[in-house]
Amino acid sequence: MSTHEIAVVGAGVVGLSCAIRLRERGHSVAIYAEKQTPNTTSDRAGAVFSPFRIDGHPAAARWTQASYRTFVELAEQSDASCGVSLTTLRELFFAPLEQHPWWSEFVQDYERSGELFPRYGDSVRAVVPKMDMRRYMPWLTRRFVESLGGRIVPGELVRLDALFDLGHRVIVNCSGLGAGELVMDRAMRPRRGQLLHVAPIAGLDECIVEESRGATATYVFPFEDYTVLGGTYELDAWCEMPQEADLAAIVERCRAMLVACGYQAPADFAERPLRTLAGLRPSRCVGDSDEAVRLECERLGDHRWIVHNYGHGRAGVTLSWGCADQAADLVEEALGR
Repeated sequence: MSTHEIAVVGAGVVGLSCAIRLRERGHSVAIYAEKQTPNTTSDRAGAVFSPFRIDGHPAAARWTQASYRTFVELAEQSDASCGVSLTTLRELFFAPLEQHPWWSEFVQDYERSGELFPRYGDSVRAVVPKMDMRRYMPWLTRRFVESLGGRIVPGELVRLDALFDLGHRVIVNCSGLGAGELVMDRAMRPRRGQLLHVAPIAGLDECIVEESRGATATYVFPFEDYTVLGGTYELDAWCEMPQEADLAAIVERCRAMLVACGYQAPADFAERPLRTLAGLRPSRCVGDSDEAVRLECERLGDHRWIVHNYGHGRAGVTLSWGCADQAADLVEEALGR
């Protein structure tokens, strides 16, 4: 039997969160990953807690609420090195809301603001966590390796079942888009997201996001030393290089949104971006859902199990801790059989 009884595949935010939860419960864990921070898709996320982006699974509400609790704890109890803090988030809608969003009951300081801005028919505000991914991903890695004594094994994995040959009893499959080949899940499709980091915008102290439309998602997220401008949501776009025309369109949409909300956004405010990023979101497209998350236990013969945890699409960060809790429960159920 391997020293590391449980193998986690993938070192993005979903894989690291699962591995941490399993180590916190006392299990021996090794992560197998082709890519690690700063080169994962997770490193390129926005990233603000976004419950209004999630659909497609009956457990999504429970996962979302559990993740919210954990992120709030990190923001309130951890040192600043984790990169998690609390922020005011404003979401803008093009038409009046018929009812409050489903997540309004568990977030802090939720309000339907009553402010009507040019171009918009409604808006809501709430306090949510935001994650500086340039700090959060390295913190997760340190938490797993240095604080909890986990191990990361680099390299490409061609077959999941090869890990059974190393003595692992349970594999937790957090391979994201790679699940398309590793487990032949043809529902897995990339949704490219593009964004920019620009210099801080004077006077901007809240995150603002516009109701999504088609292949675009307009948002502005201020952090301490940069501001995120986004974004795109492009199905089956495999190129991981940012496209200049798309970035220019993002800047114009963000400028118009900021001006509508009363902020100053001069014509050259994003003329020299600090960095431009693109990543392939691991969408699992089933029916009308792009986040048809697969979170279940599969038995492969005697004393061999795979716990699948992939297909989070846009919601990987938001769902990460809630899904990690359930994945850890499934692992323990399998080990107890």
